[in-house]
Amino acid sequence: MSLKDYYATLGVSRSASQAEIKKAFRKLARQCHPDVNPDDPEAESRFNQLAEAYEVIGDPERRKLYDQGHIDQTWFSTDNFSHIRDIFQQSQQRQRQDAERPAESAASNAKNRFRFGEFLNNIVDSVPWSKESEEPSAARKKSRPEAQTKAAGASLDLEQTVRISLEEAMQGTRKPVDLVQEKPCSLCNGTGEVRQQVCRKCFGKGKLRSEKRLEVKIPAGVRQGSKIRVANEGLRRGTEQGHLYLQVELLPHPFFESDAQGNLHCEVPVTITEAVLGAELEVPTLSGRVKMKIPPGTQGGQVFRLRQKGLKAPKSDTYGDQMVSVQLVVPQKLSPQERESYQALFQSGEALRRARYTD
Repeated sequence: MSLKDYYATLGVSRSASQAEIKKAFRKLARQCHPDVNPDDPEAESRFNQLAEAYEVIGDPERRKLYDQGHIDQTWFSTDNFSHIRDIFQQSQQRQRQDAERPAESAASNAKNRFRFGEFLNNIVDSVPWSKESEEPSAARKKSRPEAQTKAAGASLDLEQTVRISLEEAMQGTRKPVDLVQEKPCSLCNGTGEVRQQVCRKCFGKGKLRSEKRLEVKIPAGVRQGSKIRVANEGLRRGTEQGHLYLQVELLPHPFFESDAQGNLHCEVPVTITEAVLGAELEVPTLSGRVKMKIPPGTQGGQVFRLRQKGLKAPKSDTYGDQMVSVQLVVPQKLSPQERESYQALFQSGEALRRARYTD
């Protein structure tokens, strides 16, 4: 039986690097995915052809076998190709579940939808690890720590990171968590061999990656580094079952910084006139804008406290405070009238008062 030209399917040369093959697959998969082409009945067929090609030449060991003529159409039995079909079916099932789930807002809809980029990552990661790439790249680990599950030593417990915003930490939320584990290869039962030949599904490794999506409740009041236990979602050994521990990482906020006590810190701009004469400012908080008075003679860097406007305390109805640091804004462009006013103020002795601190 003749071989399919998988290089032509992905539009790359036979000398293409693994990175070039991966890039080509991702680009074409985005264009041909059935969800992107709902009115095209041939879209799923084209997508499956791309996935089949990447399943072979996207892995260095399979690519070598293919180049030597050892992989043809018969290789794609249900056992060999089933896991990439499973990923496709899982993505469609998640989208149906998200569509059926009642949404509180457009923002929650967008948050719950299965991201197409994540789907491509799952297919890319589903290729068994080879000597050239024994685990996902360091860049992928940094960008998707929630997908990197690790066993805590010899324990059956697993640890993962879950990233949430300050608003979610304040109010509590529910987050999808992708649990990625290794499981014994179903074709060789973990031995790495089939009929004294290297298993073509796991390439002798005896294990494959498996994915499971959980929806985890994050309680209000969690802090940076807080741990949340998800019972019975760890590794299994005989009758023993471990747990999954999610470590909370608070995402950077454009305005606030938080500390270990649940206080929020922010800076607000104040004009020289407001600082000299005093003013009433509108200050953003996680629960909305509030008014804050500053007295006459307020200095740059002076800190004011908004009580009970910080993060909620764990398992309590108390809140931290919001610490507001005043930052003076010096005008860079002055009108002729403004310049005259400042010159008059300077001549009235302000410079002499300042000089007392610099002598």
